[in-house]
Amino acid sequence: MNIHNHIQRIAQAAKQWLQPDNVELKKAIEQTVDEGLFSFEDIKFQIRTLKQNIDNGHVQEWAKRAGLSESKNSAGEKVLCLHAGNLPLVGFQDALGTLLSGANYYGKLSKKDPYLLATFLNLVRKSDFKADIKYGTELSLFENLNADKVLFSGSSESVPVVQEELRRMDIVTSDTQFVIRTAKFSMAYITNEEPQIITDLVEAIFRYGGQGCRSVAFVISPIRFNKLKCHFQDYIESFWLKNPQHKKPTEALAYQFAYNKAIDRPQAWLDNFLIQESEEFPELDFTLHWIQGDENKVLELKQKFGSAVQSIYTAGEKIPGLETEFLSQAQQPPLWWKPDGKEVI
Repeated sequence: MNIHNHIQRIAQAAKQWLQPDNVELKKAIEQTVDEGLFSFEDIKFQIRTLKQNIDNGHVQEWAKRAGLSESKNSAGEKVLCLHAGNLPLVGFQDALGTLLSGANYYGKLSKKDPYLLATFLNLVRKSDFKADIKYGTELSLFENLNADKVLFSGSSESVPVVQEELRRMDIVTSDTQFVIRTAKFSMAYITNEEPQIITDLVEAIFRYGGQGCRSVAFVISPIRFNKLKCHFQDYIESFWLKNPQHKKPTEALAYQFAYNKAIDRPQAWLDNFLIQESEEFPELDFTLHWIQGDENKVLELKQKFGSAVQSIYTAGEKIPGLETEFLSQAQQPPLWWKPDGKEVI
């Protein structure tokens, strides 16, 4: 295959997909919002981020970083992507990486996000793309596929169940390579309360309802939460007014609030979120854990939670022994970011 032309074709399709006059994408957005799958604000944020990255040449740069060439590509391979549905277009990176590699793409779309990604795949399929593109929301569509690779993101508990079902349907073989990502949340380390840092932190925590693995569920800071609570709440309330979420607090969250109150644990109930001073593993959705500590505490918690941690964000501070990312990019990563540290392409 002519890899240069192939990469340019994919990049052009991605750019065309995100043009304001794309009627199919507009319809998909409307349907997604009308069915209450995601808020318009979250979809708009995701699409704006992707458009900025693609307009800035991230598709070509990603292909370069991955070393795609005439001799290094996946042409002829069958790659099955089992897309999650916790965020709008969360499967875009896996789909784009698979298409860039030259592989035949098979995508099991989530029923929680079935419309948005499909408009991109349709456009690529019409762009003289040489490999196969097949997708749908039912796993049975890929029966007897005998995939070469499977890309999957989910909880560690779901992995054996998913693998067994794929084997039962002959979707995979004993030689199939699984690329599995199971990180659950991210952490942030802040050392001051500058307005921009707090704004970036709020975005990292509350965007998408805190449901992504790049969403901050732990904040470690030498500043006590009680000192920042009122200041923090102003940003949170403003954020929620502009970014309403469809999901509501669960009974488990209300129980946790009552438990915290009983043991005098510092906490704050803010719309759909509970913020508490706790070092416990973040089992509950819509919960932020705030811990007073320094760099050593960050290292301790990273070791404690291991692979459950996706990323550690700072406002520029370096933590010896840890790879960190800028807090401002928590929900706006480059196309080539590595889920669980694994290169998608």
